[in-house]
Amino acid sequence: MSVTPELLVAPLHELSNLLDKGEITSEELVRATIERTEALESELNSYITFLPERALEASRRRDEERRRGESKGPLHGIPISLKDVFDTAGIATTAGAGFLRNHEPTTDAEVTRRLAEAGTILMGKANLNKFAGGESGENPDFGNMQNPWNRNYSPSGSSGGSATQVATGLAALSVGSDNGGSVRNPASVCNVVGLKPTHGRISTEGMFPRAYSIDHAGPLTRTVKDAAIVLRVLAGHRDGDTTTSRREVPDYEAELDGPVQGTKLGIDRELTRVAEPAVTRVFERALTKLEEIGCEIVELSLPTPEEMTEAMYLIFLCEWGAGHEPWMRERPEEYDGGARGALLIPAVDYLKAQRERRTFQVRAAQAMKGVDLLVSPTYPIVQRSHRGLPAIGGRRLDTMDVLRFTMPYDLLGLPAVSLPGGFAKDDAPVGIQIAGRAFQEARVLRTAYAYEQATQWHLRHPDI
Repeated sequence: MSVTPELLVAPLHELSNLLDKGEITSEELVRATIERTEALESELNSYITFLPERALEASRRRDEERRRGESKGPLHGIPISLKDVFDTAGIATTAGAGFLRNHEPTTDAEVTRRLAEAGTILMGKANLNKFAGGESGENPDFGNMQNPWNRNYSPSGSSGGSATQVATGLAALSVGSDNGGSVRNPASVCNVVGLKPTHGRISTEGMFPRAYSIDHAGPLTRTVKDAAIVLRVLAGHRDGDTTTSRREVPDYEAELDGPVQGTKLGIDRELTRVAEPAVTRVFERALTKLEEIGCEIVELSLPTPEEMTEAMYLIFLCEWGAGHEPWMRERPEEYDGGARGALLIPAVDYLKAQRERRTFQVRAAQAMKGVDLLVSPTYPIVQRSHRGLPAIGGRRLDTMDVLRFTMPYDLLGLPAVSLPGGFAKDDAPVGIQIAGRAFQEARVLRTAYAYEQATQWHLRHPDI
Protein backbone atom coordinates (compact mmCIF):
# COMPACT_ATOMS: atom_id res chain seq x y z
CA MET A 1 0.00 0.00 0.00
CA SER A 2 1.35 3.43 -0.90
CA VAL A 3 1.12 6.29 1.59
CA THR A 4 -0.99 8.84 -0.27
CA PRO A 5 -1.91 12.39 0.84
CA GLU A 6 -5.38 11.00 1.62
CA LEU A 7 -3.87 8.40 3.94
CA LEU A 8 -1.82 11.06 5.74
CA VAL A 9 -5.02 12.68 7.02
CA ALA A 10 -6.47 9.39 8.24
CA PRO A 11 -7.09 9.05 11.99
CA LEU A 12 -4.10 8.08 14.08
CA HIS A 13 -5.72 4.82 15.18
CA GLU A 14 -6.19 3.76 11.55
CA LEU A 15 -2.55 4.49 10.75
CA SER A 16 -1.59 2.47 13.82
CA ASN A 17 -3.64 -0.51 12.58
CA LEU A 18 -1.96 -0.36 9.15
CA LEU A 19 1.45 -0.34 10.81
CA ASP A 20 0.52 -3.29 13.02
CA LYS A 21 -0.65 -5.28 10.00
CA GLY A 22 2.52 -4.50 8.06
CA GLU A 23 0.58 -2.82 5.25
CA ILE A 24 2.77 0.26 5.62
CA THR A 25 6.03 0.93 7.46
CA SER A 26 6.95 3.85 9.66
CA GLU A 27 9.68 4.79 7.19
CA GLU A 28 7.14 4.98 4.36
CA LEU A 29 4.81 7.02 6.53
CA VAL A 30 7.55 9.43 7.56
CA ARG A 31 8.88 9.82 4.00
CA ALA A 32 5.40 10.71 2.76
CA THR A 33 4.97 13.14 5.66
CA ILE A 34 8.27 14.83 4.79
CA GLU A 35 7.27 15.14 1.14
CA ARG A 36 3.92 16.66 2.07
CA THR A 37 5.53 19.06 4.53
CA GLU A 38 8.07 20.23 1.95
CA ALA A 39 5.23 20.79 -0.53
CA LEU A 40 2.96 22.76 1.84
CA GLU A 41 5.14 24.42 4.44
CA SER A 42 5.88 27.54 2.38
CA GLU A 43 2.12 28.23 2.40
CA LEU A 44 1.38 27.25 5.99
CA ASN A 45 4.49 28.25 7.99
CA SER A 46 3.53 25.70 10.64
CA TYR A 47 7.01 24.65 11.80
CA ILE A 48 9.75 26.54 13.62
CA THR A 49 12.06 23.52 13.56
CA PHE A 50 11.62 20.71 11.02
CA LEU A 51 13.62 17.50 11.53
CA PRO A 52 13.33 15.32 8.39
CA GLU A 53 16.64 13.43 8.64
CA ARG A 54 16.25 12.80 12.34
CA ALA A 55 12.70 11.56 11.77
CA LEU A 56 13.80 9.18 9.01
CA GLU A 57 16.47 7.67 11.24
CA ALA A 58 13.92 7.26 14.03
CA SER A 59 11.42 5.63 11.65
CA ARG A 60 13.92 2.93 10.73
CA ARG A 61 14.53 2.21 14.41
CA ARG A 62 10.79 1.97 15.05
CA ASP A 63 10.36 -0.43 12.13
CA GLU A 64 13.17 -2.62 13.42
CA GLU A 65 11.64 -2.62 16.92
CA ARG A 66 8.32 -3.69 15.43
CA ARG A 67 10.01 -6.52 13.48
CA ARG A 68 11.51 -7.75 16.75
CA GLY A 69 8.07 -7.76 18.38
CA GLU A 70 8.91 -4.73 20.53
CA SER A 71 6.07 -2.39 19.59
CA LYS A 72 5.45 0.09 22.38
CA GLY A 73 1.72 0.46 21.74
CA PRO A 74 -0.73 2.32 19.50
CA LEU A 75 1.58 5.32 19.02
CA HIS A 76 4.57 3.24 17.92
CA GLY A 77 6.01 4.61 14.68
CA ILE A 78 3.52 7.49 14.44
CA PRO A 79 4.86 10.88 13.20
CA ILE A 80 4.06 13.72 15.59
CA SER A 81 4.89 17.34 16.30
CA LEU A 82 5.21 19.31 19.51
CA LYS A 83 4.30 22.92 20.03
CA ASP A 84 7.62 24.67 20.54
CA VAL A 85 7.08 25.13 24.27
CA PHE A 86 8.07 21.59 25.27
CA ASP A 87 11.72 20.98 26.07
CA THR A 88 13.47 18.61 23.67
CA ALA A 89 17.00 17.59 24.64
CA GLY A 90 19.48 18.78 22.02
CA ILE A 91 16.76 20.40 19.88
CA ALA A 92 15.99 24.10 20.08
CA THR A 93 12.99 25.11 22.18
CA THR A 94 12.11 28.73 21.42
CA ALA A 95 8.59 29.35 22.76
CA GLY A 96 8.23 31.34 19.55
CA ALA A 97 10.82 33.93 20.60
CA GLY A 98 13.64 34.64 18.18
CA PHE A 99 16.21 35.35 20.88
CA LEU A 100 15.78 31.73 22.06
CA ARG A 101 16.41 30.16 18.63
CA ASN A 102 19.71 28.69 19.90
CA HIS A 103 18.33 27.53 23.25
CA GLU A 104 18.81 23.75 23.38
CA PRO A 105 17.59 22.10 26.59
CA THR A 106 19.62 19.26 28.07
CA THR A 107 16.56 17.25 29.15
CA ASP A 108 13.14 16.43 27.73
CA ALA A 109 9.86 17.75 29.06
CA GLU A 110 7.65 15.09 30.65
CA VAL A 111 5.30 15.24 27.64
CA THR A 112 8.26 14.77 25.28
CA ARG A 113 9.57 11.84 27.33
CA ARG A 114 6.24 10.02 27.50
CA LEU A 115 5.64 10.33 23.77
CA ALA A 116 9.15 9.09 23.00
CA GLU A 117 8.68 6.11 25.31
CA ALA A 118 5.40 5.38 23.49
CA GLY A 119 7.36 5.01 20.25
CA THR A 120 6.40 8.20 18.43
CA ILE A 121 8.58 9.93 15.82
CA LEU A 122 9.15 13.66 16.26
CA MET A 123 8.85 15.52 12.95
CA GLY A 124 9.58 18.92 14.47
CA LYS A 125 8.52 21.81 16.69
CA ALA A 126 5.35 23.68 15.75
CA ASN A 127 5.02 27.42 15.27
CA LEU A 128 3.02 29.46 17.77
CA ASN A 129 2.34 32.97 18.99
CA LYS A 130 5.43 34.44 20.61
CA PHE A 131 5.72 33.19 24.21
CA ALA A 132 2.50 31.20 23.52
CA GLY A 133 0.63 34.47 24.08
CA GLY A 134 -2.59 35.34 22.28
CA GLU A 135 -4.96 33.73 19.82
CA SER A 136 -3.99 35.61 16.66
CA GLY A 137 -1.78 32.95 15.05
CA GLU A 138 0.82 35.67 14.50
CA ASN A 139 4.53 35.61 15.30
CA PRO A 140 6.81 38.59 14.63
CA ASP A 141 9.98 36.48 14.92
CA PHE A 142 9.13 33.32 12.97
CA GLY A 143 6.28 34.54 10.77
CA ASN A 144 2.52 34.21 10.86
CA MET A 145 0.77 30.85 10.60
CA GLN A 146 -1.85 30.35 7.89
CA ASN A 147 -5.19 28.56 8.10
CA PRO A 148 -5.20 25.51 5.80
CA TRP A 149 -8.88 26.02 4.99
CA ASN A 150 -8.26 29.57 3.77
CA ARG A 151 -4.74 30.98 3.64
CA ASN A 152 -6.11 34.52 3.92
CA TYR A 153 -6.95 33.76 7.54
CA SER A 154 -5.24 32.65 10.73
CA PRO A 155 -5.45 29.19 12.31
CA SER A 156 -5.93 31.05 15.62
CA GLY A 157 -3.50 30.48 18.46
CA SER A 158 -1.46 30.11 20.23
CA SER A 159 -1.16 26.45 19.10
CA GLY A 160 -1.92 27.39 15.49
CA GLY A 161 0.98 25.48 13.97
CA SER A 162 -0.03 22.30 15.77
CA ALA A 163 -3.66 22.47 14.60
CA THR A 164 -2.58 23.19 11.02
CA GLN A 165 -0.24 20.19 10.96
CA VAL A 166 -2.86 17.78 12.26
CA ALA A 167 -5.47 19.10 9.80
CA THR A 168 -3.19 18.72 6.76
CA GLY A 169 -1.32 15.49 7.52
CA LEU A 170 2.01 17.06 8.46
CA ALA A 171 1.70 15.24 11.80
CA ALA A 172 -0.72 12.58 12.99
CA LEU A 173 -0.95 14.29 16.36
CA SER A 174 0.49 17.28 18.13
CA VAL A 175 0.56 18.45 21.73
CA GLY A 176 -0.08 22.07 22.58
CA SER A 177 -0.43 24.23 25.66
CA ASP A 178 -3.63 25.92 26.80
CA ASN A 179 -4.18 28.64 29.39
CA GLY A 180 -7.00 30.55 27.72
CA GLY A 181 -8.01 28.38 24.79
CA SER A 182 -4.73 27.84 22.94
CA VAL A 183 -5.44 24.18 22.14
CA ARG A 184 -9.20 24.42 21.63
CA ASN A 185 -9.55 27.59 19.54
CA PRO A 186 -7.09 26.48 16.81
CA ALA A 187 -8.80 23.08 16.84
CA SER A 188 -12.12 24.79 16.18
CA VAL A 189 -11.04 26.78 13.13
CA CYS A 190 -8.94 23.92 11.67
CA ASN A 191 -11.62 21.19 12.10
CA VAL A 192 -9.64 18.96 14.45
CA VAL A 193 -10.06 17.79 18.03
CA GLY A 194 -8.37 19.76 20.81
CA LEU A 195 -8.49 18.49 24.40
CA LYS A 196 -7.63 20.49 27.52
CA PRO A 197 -7.77 18.04 30.42
CA THR A 198 -8.24 18.77 34.11
CA HIS A 199 -5.43 20.84 35.61
CA GLY A 200 -2.88 18.35 36.95
CA ARG A 201 -3.97 15.47 34.69
CA ILE A 202 -0.95 15.96 32.37
CA SER A 203 2.39 17.14 33.73
CA THR A 204 3.65 20.51 32.50
CA GLU A 205 7.19 19.84 33.76
CA GLY A 206 9.59 21.10 31.10
CA MET A 207 6.89 23.16 29.36
CA PHE A 208 7.68 26.82 28.78
CA PRO A 209 6.01 28.67 31.68
CA ARG A 210 3.15 31.08 31.30
CA ALA A 211 1.11 30.69 34.47
CA TYR A 212 1.79 27.56 36.49
CA SER A 213 -1.64 27.29 38.14
CA ILE A 214 -3.43 27.87 34.81
CA ASP A 215 -1.11 26.11 32.34
CA HIS A 216 -2.41 22.92 30.73
CA ALA A 217 -0.93 20.60 28.11
CA GLY A 218 -3.28 18.82 25.73
CA PRO A 219 -3.38 16.83 22.48
CA LEU A 220 -4.62 17.92 19.07
CA THR A 221 -5.80 14.99 16.96
CA ARG A 222 -8.08 14.22 14.03
CA THR A 223 -10.66 12.25 16.01
CA VAL A 224 -11.97 11.91 19.55
CA LYS A 225 -10.75 8.30 19.67
CA ASP A 226 -7.25 9.51 18.86
CA ALA A 227 -7.47 12.06 21.67
CA ALA A 228 -8.47 9.30 24.11
CA ILE A 229 -5.51 7.17 23.04
CA VAL A 230 -3.04 10.03 23.43
CA LEU A 231 -4.48 11.20 26.75
CA ARG A 232 -3.88 7.79 28.32
CA VAL A 233 -0.21 8.04 27.32
CA LEU A 234 0.24 11.57 28.64
CA ALA A 235 -1.87 11.45 31.80
CA GLY A 236 -0.52 10.54 35.20
CA HIS A 237 1.57 11.68 38.12
CA ARG A 238 5.12 12.90 37.62
CA ASP A 239 7.43 12.60 40.63
CA GLY A 240 8.71 16.04 41.51
CA ASP A 241 5.87 17.84 39.73
CA THR A 242 3.63 18.96 42.59
CA THR A 243 0.88 20.09 40.20
CA THR A 244 0.16 16.58 38.88
CA SER A 245 -2.55 14.36 40.30
CA ARG A 246 -1.99 10.88 41.70
CA ARG A 247 -5.46 9.77 40.56
CA GLU A 248 -5.64 6.55 38.59
CA VAL A 249 -5.64 7.03 34.81
CA PRO A 250 -8.65 5.34 33.16
CA ASP A 251 -8.64 3.54 29.83
CA TYR A 252 -10.24 6.45 28.01
CA GLU A 253 -10.53 4.60 24.70
CA ALA A 254 -12.37 1.68 26.30
CA GLU A 255 -14.94 4.05 27.79
CA LEU A 256 -15.84 5.78 24.52
CA ASP A 257 -18.62 3.34 23.63
CA GLY A 258 -20.58 3.82 26.84
CA PRO A 259 -24.17 5.09 26.70
CA VAL A 260 -24.92 8.81 26.37
CA GLN A 261 -28.73 8.53 26.51
CA GLY A 262 -30.05 10.72 29.30
CA THR A 263 -26.87 12.78 29.57
CA LYS A 264 -27.85 16.26 30.73
CA LEU A 265 -25.95 19.00 28.91
CA GLY A 266 -25.99 22.44 30.51
CA ILE A 267 -26.01 25.54 28.32
CA ASP A 268 -25.78 29.18 29.40
CA ARG A 269 -27.61 31.12 26.67
CA GLU A 270 -26.23 34.40 27.97
CA LEU A 271 -22.71 33.35 26.98
CA THR A 272 -23.64 32.88 23.33
CA ARG A 273 -24.85 36.46 22.88
CA VAL A 274 -21.30 37.39 21.80
CA ALA A 275 -20.97 35.11 18.78
CA GLU A 276 -21.26 35.57 15.06
CA PRO A 277 -24.63 34.45 13.63
CA ALA A 278 -22.94 31.72 11.58
CA VAL A 279 -21.43 30.25 14.75
CA THR A 280 -24.79 30.37 16.51
CA ARG A 281 -26.50 28.59 13.60
CA VAL A 282 -23.96 25.75 13.59
CA PHE A 283 -24.19 25.47 17.37
CA GLU A 284 -28.00 25.25 17.35
CA ARG A 285 -27.84 22.47 14.77
CA ALA A 286 -25.30 20.70 16.98
CA LEU A 287 -27.66 20.93 19.95
CA THR A 288 -30.40 19.34 17.85
CA LYS A 289 -28.08 16.48 16.91
CA LEU A 290 -27.06 15.99 20.55
CA GLU A 291 -30.73 15.68 21.46
CA GLU A 292 -31.23 13.17 18.65
CA ILE A 293 -28.55 10.90 20.13
CA GLY A 294 -30.24 10.97 23.52
CA CYS A 295 -28.83 13.98 25.37
CA GLU A 296 -31.05 16.44 27.22
CA ILE A 297 -30.36 20.18 26.97
CA VAL A 298 -30.74 22.08 30.25
CA GLU A 299 -30.45 25.85 30.51
CA LEU A 300 -28.49 27.23 33.46
CA SER A 301 -26.48 30.25 34.56
CA LEU A 302 -22.70 30.10 34.97
CA PRO A 303 -20.19 32.66 36.25
CA THR A 304 -19.62 34.98 33.30
CA PRO A 305 -16.28 35.53 31.56
CA GLU A 306 -16.66 39.23 32.34
CA GLU A 307 -16.76 38.42 36.06
CA MET A 308 -13.72 36.17 35.80
CA THR A 309 -11.53 38.42 33.68
CA GLU A 310 -9.92 40.47 36.43
CA ALA A 311 -8.99 37.45 38.56
CA MET A 312 -7.72 35.57 35.50
CA TYR A 313 -5.67 38.54 34.36
CA LEU A 314 -4.07 39.14 37.76
CA ILE A 315 -3.21 35.49 38.35
CA PHE A 316 -1.85 35.16 34.86
CA LEU A 317 0.31 38.29 35.03
CA CYS A 318 1.76 37.47 38.45
CA GLU A 319 2.65 33.90 37.53
CA TRP A 320 3.89 34.99 34.11
CA GLY A 321 6.15 37.55 35.77
CA ALA A 322 7.52 34.98 38.20
CA GLY A 323 8.37 32.60 35.37
CA HIS A 324 9.83 35.21 33.03
CA GLU A 325 11.60 37.51 35.50
CA PRO A 326 15.17 36.57 34.46
CA TRP A 327 14.43 37.17 30.77
CA MET A 328 12.50 40.36 31.49
CA ARG A 329 15.54 41.77 33.25
CA GLU A 330 18.02 40.57 30.61
CA ARG A 331 15.89 41.26 27.51
CA PRO A 332 13.27 43.88 28.46
CA GLU A 333 12.84 44.86 24.81
CA GLU A 334 11.23 41.46 24.16
CA TYR A 335 8.30 42.30 26.47
CA ASP A 336 5.67 45.00 26.29
CA GLY A 337 4.94 47.35 29.17
CA GLY A 338 2.03 45.31 30.45
CA ALA A 339 4.16 42.19 30.76
CA ARG A 340 6.98 44.05 32.52
CA GLY A 341 4.43 45.57 34.87
CA ALA A 342 3.67 42.09 36.17
CA LEU A 343 6.71 42.39 38.42
CA LEU A 344 5.10 45.34 40.23
CA ILE A 345 1.76 43.76 41.16
CA PRO A 346 1.39 43.51 44.97
CA ALA A 347 1.21 40.02 46.45
CA VAL A 348 -2.04 40.92 48.18
CA ASP A 349 -3.72 41.43 44.79
CA TYR A 350 -2.57 38.00 43.65
CA LEU A 351 -3.91 36.37 46.81
CA LYS A 352 -7.26 38.14 46.44
CA ALA A 353 -7.50 36.92 42.85
CA GLN A 354 -6.82 33.34 43.93
CA ARG A 355 -9.57 33.65 46.56
CA GLU A 356 -11.96 34.94 43.89
CA ARG A 357 -10.97 32.01 41.71
CA ARG A 358 -12.04 29.60 44.42
CA THR A 359 -15.38 31.41 44.66
CA PHE A 360 -15.90 30.95 40.93
CA GLN A 361 -15.08 27.25 41.23
CA VAL A 362 -17.72 26.85 43.96
CA ARG A 363 -20.31 28.77 41.93
CA ALA A 364 -19.62 26.68 38.83
CA ALA A 365 -19.96 23.46 40.84
CA GLN A 366 -23.30 24.63 42.22
CA ALA A 367 -24.55 25.56 38.74
CA MET A 368 -23.61 22.10 37.45
CA LYS A 369 -25.49 20.17 40.15
CA GLY A 370 -28.40 19.48 37.83
CA VAL A 371 -26.37 18.53 34.76
CA ASP A 372 -23.67 16.08 33.73
CA LEU A 373 -21.69 18.20 31.26
CA LEU A 374 -21.62 21.68 29.73
CA VAL A 375 -21.81 22.54 26.03
CA SER A 376 -21.05 25.72 24.09
CA PRO A 377 -19.45 26.93 20.90
CA THR A 378 -15.66 26.87 21.10
CA TYR A 379 -14.80 30.11 19.30
CA PRO A 380 -17.28 32.97 18.79
CA ILE A 381 -16.10 33.85 15.29
CA VAL A 382 -15.87 31.73 12.15
CA GLN A 383 -12.53 32.92 10.82
CA ARG A 384 -9.74 34.94 12.43
CA SER A 385 -8.12 37.54 10.16
CA HIS A 386 -4.50 38.60 10.58
CA ARG A 387 -5.85 42.15 10.21
CA GLY A 388 -7.65 41.98 13.52
CA LEU A 389 -10.87 40.84 15.15
CA PRO A 390 -14.31 41.55 13.65
CA ALA A 391 -17.17 43.52 15.16
CA ILE A 392 -20.39 41.98 16.44
CA GLY A 393 -23.40 44.19 17.03
CA GLY A 394 -21.40 47.27 16.11
CA ARG A 395 -18.68 46.63 18.71
CA ARG A 396 -15.15 45.52 17.84
CA LEU A 397 -14.25 42.34 19.69
CA ASP A 398 -11.22 42.15 21.95
CA THR A 399 -9.12 39.18 23.03
CA MET A 400 -11.24 38.37 26.07
CA ASP A 401 -14.37 38.33 23.90
CA VAL A 402 -12.97 35.58 21.68
CA LEU A 403 -11.77 33.60 24.71
CA ARG A 404 -15.16 33.79 26.44
CA PHE A 405 -16.03 30.12 25.84
CA THR A 406 -12.60 28.64 26.56
CA MET A 407 -10.88 30.81 29.18
CA PRO A 408 -13.23 29.95 32.08
CA TYR A 409 -12.23 26.28 32.01
CA ASP A 410 -8.56 27.21 32.39
CA LEU A 411 -9.32 29.33 35.44
CA LEU A 412 -11.64 26.65 36.85
CA GLY A 413 -9.22 23.84 35.94
CA LEU A 414 -11.97 21.72 34.37
CA PRO A 415 -11.65 19.40 31.34
CA ALA A 416 -12.97 20.62 27.98
CA VAL A 417 -12.72 19.35 24.42
CA SER A 418 -13.33 21.13 21.13
CA LEU A 419 -14.45 18.94 18.25
CA PRO A 420 -15.72 19.56 14.72
CA GLY A 421 -19.27 20.87 15.05
CA GLY A 422 -20.15 21.77 11.49
CA PHE A 423 -19.37 24.28 8.77
CA ALA A 424 -20.33 27.84 7.99
CA LYS A 425 -20.19 29.29 4.50
CA ASP A 426 -17.04 29.02 2.38
CA ASP A 427 -16.04 25.70 3.98
CA ALA A 428 -15.19 27.39 7.27
CA PRO A 429 -15.12 24.93 10.22
CA VAL A 430 -16.93 25.70 13.46
CA GLY A 431 -16.14 23.77 16.64
CA ILE A 432 -18.32 22.91 19.61
CA GLN A 433 -17.00 22.50 23.14
CA ILE A 434 -18.03 19.94 25.73
CA ALA A 435 -16.78 20.35 29.31
CA GLY A 436 -17.18 18.44 32.54
CA ARG A 437 -16.30 18.20 36.20
CA ALA A 438 -12.72 17.70 37.32
CA PHE A 439 -11.19 14.41 36.13
CA GLN A 440 -14.29 13.48 34.13
CA GLU A 441 -12.41 13.37 30.83
CA ALA A 442 -13.87 9.93 30.11
CA ARG A 443 -17.43 11.25 30.20
CA VAL A 444 -16.53 14.35 28.20
CA LEU A 445 -14.86 12.23 25.52
CA ARG A 446 -17.69 9.68 25.45
CA THR A 447 -20.27 12.35 24.62
CA ALA A 448 -17.94 14.01 22.12
CA TYR A 449 -17.37 10.64 20.46
CA ALA A 450 -21.10 9.96 20.18
CA TYR A 451 -21.62 13.33 18.48
CA GLU A 452 -18.63 12.77 16.19
CA GLN A 453 -19.91 9.38 15.07
CA ALA A 454 -23.38 10.79 14.43
CA THR A 455 -22.18 13.69 12.28
CA GLN A 456 -18.98 12.77 10.40
CA TRP A 457 -17.77 16.40 10.25
CA HIS A 458 -14.33 15.14 11.24
CA LEU A 459 -14.01 13.38 7.88
CA ARG A 460 -13.78 16.67 5.99
CA HIS A 461 -10.25 17.93 5.32
CA PRO A 462 -8.88 21.12 3.76
CA ASP A 463 -8.40 21.07 0.00
CA ILE A 464 -4.69 21.81 -0.08
